Amino acid sequence: MEFWKKERLWQSVCAALGVVVILAACLIYSFKTYRDQIIEEQKEQLLTIAKAVSNSISIYTGFYFDDLQDLKRYEAYERAEEIYLTQDVATPLQRFLRERMELRHNDISDLMVTKAPENDADDPLDVVARARVNRAYVSVHHFMGTDSGGRIDILHDKDGLYYLGLSIPVMEDACRLWMIINIEEMYQKVGSYIRVGDNGYVMIKDSTGRILMHPVQEQIGIDVIEGREEMYPDFDYTELIELIDHQLEGREDVEIYHSYWWADEVPRRVRKIGAYTPVRFQDDFLIVCAVIDYDEIARPFGQAMVTIFLLSIVIVSFLAVILVRFWRLMKTRSLVEQENKRLREMNAKQEELRRQEEQLYHDQRLQLMGSLTGGIAHEFNNLLTPIMGYSGMIMMEADPQSDTYESAEEIYNAADRAKEIIRQIASFSRKHAGTPLKPLNIRKGVEGVLKMMETVIPPNVHLIVQGDWEEDSCILCGETELNQIMLNLCTNAFHAMKGKKGVLVIGGGILTGKQAESNFKASVHADSYMSLFVKDNGCGIPEDRIQRIFEPFFTTKPVGEGTGLGLSTVQNLVESLNGGIRVDSSLENGTCFTIYIPLCSGTVETSRKKTKKKSSLPKNAKRILLVEDEKKILKMFERALKGAGYEVTAVSNSLEAKKLLQEKRFDVVVTDYAMPGMNGGQLAALIQKMGLACRVIMITGLVEDQVLEYYRSHLIDMLLVKPLEVQTLIDAIEREEHSS
Repeated sequence: MEFWKKERLWQSVCAALGVVVILAACLIYSFKTYRDQIIEEQKEQLLTIAKAVSNSISIYTGFYFDDLQDLKRYEAYERAEEIYLTQDVATPLQRFLRERMELRHNDISDLMVTKAPENDADDPLDVVARARVNRAYVSVHHFMGTDSGGRIDILHDKDGLYYLGLSIPVMEDACRLWMIINIEEMYQKVGSYIRVGDNGYVMIKDSTGRILMHPVQEQIGIDVIEGREEMYPDFDYTELIELIDHQLEGREDVEIYHSYWWADEVPRRVRKIGAYTPVRFQDDFLIVCAVIDYDEIARPFGQAMVTIFLLSIVIVSFLAVILVRFWRLMKTRSLVEQENKRLREMNAKQEELRRQEEQLYHDQRLQLMGSLTGGIAHEFNNLLTPIMGYSGMIMMEADPQSDTYESAEEIYNAADRAKEIIRQIASFSRKHAGTPLKPLNIRKGVEGVLKMMETVIPPNVHLIVQGDWEEDSCILCGETELNQIMLNLCTNAFHAMKGKKGVLVIGGGILTGKQAESNFKASVHADSYMSLFVKDNGCGIPEDRIQRIFEPFFTTKPVGEGTGLGLSTVQNLVESLNGGIRVDSSLENGTCFTIYIPLCSGTVETSRKKTKKKSSLPKNAKRILLVEDEKKILKMFERALKGAGYEVTAVSNSLEAKKLLQEKRFDVVVTDYAMPGMNGGQLAALIQKMGLACRVIMITGLVEDQVLEYYRSHLIDMLLVKPLEVQTLIDAIEREEHSS
C-alpha cells in the first residue's frame, strides 16, 4: 500500500514536472517566435524611417534647386548679370545676393556666384560675388543633382566644417549660381528629430563612404571605415566593412551586425540593426542609414521569459486552476460593479446636463424678453411724453368747466394708465422703470398693499393678516414695485379660489441670511431679509407645472383669462431687488408664495448735500438750455417753458449743446440721457469739467445703473423719468437743492 502511495506520488511529481517542462518549452518557443516577429517589425519600421528621410532629402534639395531657378529669373538678377557680363562689375550681383540672403532660412549659409569649376581639383571655388563674408570652400566630391544642369558638391572650409553646395549654370554656363547649405542645420530638419529607441539615430553618407550627417560631431567628414580605423585601430570592423560595401553598391536593405556606439566616451561593442536606402540623383546617390540597438529590443524578451517561466512553476505548484477560477470570479464581479457605477454616474450626469440645459434655455428666453421689453418701454415713453405734456398744457390753459378741459383730462388719464402699463413691461428688462429706489418702511408698505386689496378682494374671500415686522425695518424698494408684486400674487390667489369660500393670508417676518439660504438660491445672500407671503386655500398647482410657472406667457388659466406675465413680472421685480421667491403648493390644499427682500439701513427720507457751485442768479432761473434728440418732445418742452416765461435755447444733439455752453451762460441745462454721439451723462460730466455754475436736470425713459451712478456722483442735480408732464419739469427747474 505504501509502495502504491509512493508510486502515485512519483507519478504526480513527474506529471507536474512534465507539465512544467512542456509549459517552459512552449513559453521559450513562443517568446523566441514573438521576439523574431518584433525584430522583423522593427526592421520594417527602420527601413520606413530611412525611406522617409531619403524622401525628405530629395524634397529638400529639389526645393532649393527650384529656389535657385527662381532667383535666376528675378529681373534684378538679370540686370546685375548683364552689368557683370558687359562691364565686369560684380557689385550689383553682390547686392542682389545679400538682399535675397536676408529672406533665407537658417540652414542657408551663403549665396554666391562663381566661375564654373573646370575639374575636381582641391582648389577653392573662384567666387565672383557672394552674400556673406569671404569664406573659401573646397569641393571634395560632386555629382549632378538634376537633369537641367543642377549640381551637388560636398564642400568644406578651412575650419573643417562641411557644407552641401547646390548650384545651377548661369551666364551661358560660364558661371554657376550657388546655394551653400549648412549640413548640421539640414540634419536638424531631415533627420536629427527622429528618435529610434534610446540610443538609435539616423546618419547620412555620400557614395564614397564619407559621413555627412551624424549625431556625433566628430564623426562628420571622416570616412566611415578608414576614419574610424585611424581613431580606434584596435576595434573589429569586419561586419561593419561588409555592411558599408553593400551600402556603397546602392542597395536598400536591413542588416544585423556588430559595431560600436560612437557617442560613448569609450565606444563599446554592441549588436545593431541597420536599415539603409539610397537617395538617388542624376548620376550618383547619398546613403541614409537608420540604426537601433539590437539588445534594446531583445533584452526585455529574455528578462520576461525568465520571469514568466519561474512564475509558471509557482502557479503550477500552488493550485493554478483554483487561483485562476477565483481570479476570474473576482474580476467578473469587479467588472459588473464598475459597469453599474459607470451607468449610475452616466445617468446622473445626463440628468444634470438636462437640468442645466433647461435652466440655460429659461435664462436665454428671459434675457431675450428683457431686451425686447426694454426697447419697447423706451419707445413708448418717448411717445407718451408729448401726449402727457400737451394734454397737461391744455388743462393748464383751458377752463376746468369746458369740454376742452374734459377731453384733455381724458387724454392725460389714458396716457397715465399707459405709463403704468409701460412700467410693468419695463420690469422684464431688469432696469428701473421709475425713480431711484429709496428705503421703504415695511409696515407702511404693507399697509398700502392692504388698502389696495380692500378695493379688489372678491366677496367670497376672507382676508387674514399675520405680519410680524419691527417698527423701523426698511427695504430698498418702491411702493409701486411692492404693490405690483402683491397685486399679481393676490390676483393669482383670487383665481385659484374662484367658485369656493376662500381664505387669503398675508403675512411675514424677519429672518437671517443663514435662514434664507434654505428657502431660495442666490450667489450671495444678504445678512437679513424681510419675508412676505401670500397663502390661499385654492386648487393648488400640479407638480409638473411648478418648474414653469415663472416662464413668460406660461399660464394655467383658460384662454382669455390670463397673459402668463404676472408671475414672470413678480420674479423679475424681486430679483432686481436682490431678493428671491419661493413657492409651496399642494393640489386641492392651496398655494403659498413667499418673497424675500434684503433689509436696508437708513430712514425713509434721506438728504444729500449739494456739491456743485450755486448760481448767483435769483431762484427763478430764466436762461435754460434744452437738449433732446426727439423733435416732438423738444418742441413740446420748448413751447411750454417759453410759455412759463423762461428764456429757452433748444438743440437736438449734445454736440450743439457743447458749442453753446462754450459761448453762452445758462442757469439750468435740461438734457435727455439716451442721445447719439454724446449721452446726457457725458454732457453733464463736460459741464462739471468746464466749471459752469448751472444746474443739470436729466430726463430718461429707463433708470439704468449707469444713470444712477451719474446721480450718485453728483454729475446731475435732478433725475426725471419719462413720460412726464410739463409742470413736473417746471417744478424741477424751480428747485435749487439736489434731490431725488
